[in-house]
Amino acid sequence: MIEQARCPYCGGLRPETDACPSCGHSLADTLAEATVADDEQTRSAADQTRSDHDQTWADSDQTGSDRDQQNADEDQAASDADFALGSDAEQHGRTTSARARTARDRAAVAGLRGETADARLQTAEERDLAAAQRDGEADERDRLMRETDAELGAAPNLEAALLRAERDRAHAALDRARAAEDRARAAADRAAAARDRADSLHAQAEARHNLRLAATDELTGAWTRTLGLPAVVREIERARRTGNELVLAFVDVDGLKELNDTSGHAAGDRLLVLVAETIRAHVRLYDVLVRYGGDEFLCAMPNCALGAAKDRMEAVANRLRKADAQHSITFGLVALEADEGIDELIARADADLLRERKRRRA
Repeated sequence: MIEQARCPYCGGLRPETDACPSCGHSLADTLAEATVADDEQTRSAADQTRSDHDQTWADSDQTGSDRDQQNADEDQAASDADFALGSDAEQHGRTTSARARTARDRAAVAGLRGETADARLQTAEERDLAAAQRDGEADERDRLMRETDAELGAAPNLEAALLRAERDRAHAALDRARAAEDRARAAADRAAAARDRADSLHAQAEARHNLRLAATDELTGAWTRTLGLPAVVREIERARRTGNELVLAFVDVDGLKELNDTSGHAAGDRLLVLVAETIRAHVRLYDVLVRYGGDEFLCAMPNCALGAAKDRMEAVANRLRKADAQHSITFGLVALEADEGIDELIARADADLLRERKRRRA
């Protein structure tokens, strides 16, 4: 005997493998509807995944905003410190480092926003595809149910199918709206990323400019003492690693105080500029020239023998004398010794300078 079952639509009894005599609903219809329900469950899970992605992107946006605020705060702190301490070279170096760090952070935030924009565009495409799929399924359901119900004359099935199709179209419209929103957010993310990159480039350029200001003596163009001495230390460490020679020249501008007293400080400044320019003209681009004091310069010459360094300094002295017979310098020269630090090296160069001055006066 054929097993009887209840029709899920009208509740009437019908054979398990046959159509309901009351409404025409069949087992094939039930299986098809179960498949549709599974598809809808899959789409609901996908919607939840997209919602989770939205939350992740929102968190990323918040992280980017927080880092922007932190960068702005650090920039302001650096500017305040510069303003408070004027042209102090050491403070300039510290605040320049702070600005360089915030510039790197802005570049990282720009990359994060770019990744978020890419992810949003991808999800927008997925939502458009889901919307198209839902529209297609709704159209197909309309067609099949109209054909089936026209044959069976079962209006309830037609009405239920039309309702499901309408629901699918509503979901599709929502998907398209969300896709459009994702694209708008992605465009905003890309615009923000572009601004972040521009800010980063500007901050990096400003940091480089500030570093040059902090590192360069305003009058002579030589390294300042604060940042020049670490440059000499780096040359000492490099000479130790490579085993190459390093010569340090300690140069004193003779008679600068008397020139300032008799001809004014402008004349003294012109002489200092001339000395610095003349030294640079006779050394190599990578040699380190430091304004050590008011009338004193250091020049670190890596990969240079003591005799060659002396020839260079003698050429500087000769050029200055040719420019004006009253212009002269006194210099001391020493070669780096094993395990010698910068203080010992400078002290020996200064002692050599004093010996040279005494010899010239004898």
